[in-house]
Amino acid sequence: MINLLNYPIVFIGTVSVVLSLILTLVNKVIVDQGRMKEIQKKVSVYNKELMKATKSKDQAKVAEMNKEKPQIMQMQQEMMKMQMPMFMSMVPFILVFMFLKRLAVSMDWGVIIQLPFNLPVLGINNSFTWLGWYILCSLPFTALFRKILGVK
Repeated sequence: MINLLNYPIVFIGTVSVVLSLILTLVNKVIVDQGRMKEIQKKVSVYNKELMKATKSKDQAKVAEMNKEKPQIMQMQQEMMKMQMPMFMSMVPFILVFMFLKRLAVSMDWGVIIQLPFNLPVLGINNSFTWLGWYILCSLPFTALFRKILGVK
């Protein structure tokens, strides 16, 4: 039987994909996606209009829009409350990261992947530790799962 711990690239990549999927599923179940989209759209429209009015120095429009500001702030608070359970779901992930750190130290993983190129624009050199590799794997998979599951 293959011991995945001897292949940290595969092991960390798999953990990354699984955790990304779990977090996206939790987000989908906990957060009212329809209400979240509605709030985000209204806040976005408000901010664009306010920016436009501010740039054009239309004080009357800015004053009019400031009357709506308490309602917009209330909507943003509602959005934060919807996301609060997501932050609580991060506790198990912190435990997983603590486990992975100990595992990486005990297995002496160190640098687990060397890319044949540098990405200086992103501030990335060509070598990754387990955490860098985890992040590099999780970003595209999280985006993919969010897109597939319709999570905002």
